Amino acid sequence: MFKPLVAAATLACVFMPAPLAAQAVAVQSGVYQERSENGTRTIAPITRLSAGDKVVTILTWHAPRGGSYTVVSAVPRHLAVESTSHDGLEVSTDGGRSWRRLADADAVPPGTTHLRWQMRGGEGRLSYRSIVR
Repeated sequence: MFKPLVAAATLACVFMPAPLAAQAVAVQSGVYQERSENGTRTIAPITRLSAGDKVVTILTWHAPRGGSYTVVSAVPRHLAVESTSHDGLEVSTDGGRSWRRLADADAVPPGTTHLRWQMRGGEGRLSYRSIVR
């Protein structure tokens, strides 16, 4: 399950730029396993995943200043999102056909299939916590 999960997570973003699409947008993603020991949470590179494991996906980007982009990230089907690092993201539970804004980053609806947010030019970072199904 390790390789398909990482591949799905790293290829899951779709960018819909404002009209000047000739500018380069660089996005990187990483998927890490979350561990909790003695009350301390840490993340580490994934070595092996099983149902019930906790995962943190981190998306970072760099875009030309002055631009505005809508970013859509599909959630790998093996993951159930529990929380995100930002309130106000939009989520879809029907494959991206309809969207609703999250009022609370810790209240992600069950069955979330996609995340969407506005990315402004410059650098940014977003993460979400999931559990492996």
